[in-house]
Amino acid sequence: MFKFLLTFGAGVYTGIYVSQNYEVPRVDDPKKLVERANEKFRELVDGKKNTPVDQIVKDIKKEAKKILDD
Repeated sequence: MFKFLLTFGAGVYTGIYVSQNYEVPRVDDPKKLVERANEKFRELVDGKKNTPVDQIVKDIKKEAKKILDD
């Protein structure tokens, strides 16, 4: 029990230190994470290969949508 509390306390302390002293991006909400995981899973299952140009265009569109939604 003491080992658990010591490890937990060290983790909390480290997390607080890092969040105060470094710019840590926020984690997306679970819905977005699940959507992203499903998208990657579908790509793997379907065997759909995007060309590098298609992937760049897709990434640009995603970033633009993210910027506009914020």
